Amino acid sequence: MNVSDNNFVLLSKLLDLTSAKNKVLANNIANANTPGFKKFEVSFQDELQKAIESKDAEKMKNLKESITLSRDKSTTQDGNNVDLEKELVTFYQMTDRYNIYVELLSKKFKGIISAIEGR
Repeated sequence: MNVSDNNFVLLSKLLDLTSAKNKVLANNIANANTPGFKKFEVSFQDELQKAIESKDAEKMKNLKESITLSRDKSTTQDGNNVDLEKELVTFYQMTDRYNIYVELLSKKFKGIISAIEGR
């Protein structure tokens, strides 16, 4: 088993991307009551799909998230466009994904340790 194989690279990158997305979501949530605040969005799915299809570890390693200002219309009269409920649901979904990626990566490392120890 090689720690530089595509599965390790992919799981590591997924941890980075979901963490980045949750930081942006946390900022949006923290500003849900700030007048005039415009939320930010994170996208990486299309580039991730291309990197996975290429099976190129370097493309996966170099994958970056895109953070953009949302074009969603304001949901309140003060100009804020954060939908708190929607942001919270997405935050919890990303947290669940992050935890799954950590678990998968942990199992891969346990497999390596078992192989080294001859179990």
